[in-house]
This record gives sequence, C-alpha cells and structure tokens, in this order.
Amino acid sequence: MSQNEMKETAQEIAEGLKRLGPNRVVALSVHVSKSLIEELEIKANKLVAQLESAS
Repeated sequence: MSQNEMKETAQEIAEGLKRLGPNRVVALSVHVSKSLIEELEIKANKLVAQLESAS
C-alpha cells in the first residue's frame, strides 16, 4: 500500500466516523450504523497492518 493509499484509507475512516458522530446531518439506522462500524474496523486494521509493515 502506497503512502497515498494509506492517506486515502485514513480519510475514509475519518469520514465514516464523522457520519457516526454527534454532528452528523442524518441519523443512521442501527443496521447501517453497525455495517459502517464493521467497515471502519476492517479499514483501520488494514491501515495499522500496512503501517506496521512499513516500519
């Protein structure tokens, strides 16, 4: 994973967290929230693994 890809993944995580945060525009259903959390966990774990292998 290149540095640009890692940056993009981090931005996707930040955007997903913003959708879950208190300042969100639209309230998400429980199902959508759980799905988004699962997606963010996968992305975060992937990013951590890539950062560890880059060190």
